[in-house]
Amino acid sequence: MKNSKVLKIFLVISGLILAFIGGSTLIIPTEMKTTAAIEINGNVNLLNDVRAFGMLVLSVGILTISGAFNKKLTFTSNLTSSLLFLTLGLGRLISIIVDGMPVDSLQKATGLEFVLGIIGLILFLKNRNKQE
Repeated sequence: MKNSKVLKIFLVISGLILAFIGGSTLIIPTEMKTTAAIEINGNVNLLNDVRAFGMLVLSVGILTISGAFNKKLTFTSNLTSSLLFLTLGLGRLISIIVDGMPVDSLQKATGLEFVLGIIGLILFLKNRNKQE
């Protein structure tokens, strides 16, 4: 995979976003969910599930950033981050259709996930077969 400057910038930015969201969700899950009007305080099972998801997102963020600096990881990090963003956006869209419109911050998250996922997918398709 070609490691273009645009792709590197995308990987760093999207990786930082994922690492921040994942790390924050892992460390301060109650506060992170409260920003979206989701109350999880005192529910041990839900806290466990939310922290596990936070660790997953943090690890994908670290992989994504690594792909910007390690050519061997570029393909995997671009594909993984794009798929994560697109599947989160699609899951939220399905929820909007089935469950109704969520709070404003979750609507914005849906849009951002789709934008980053589509950009990542375009960069993936553009650079997947090119050599340095």
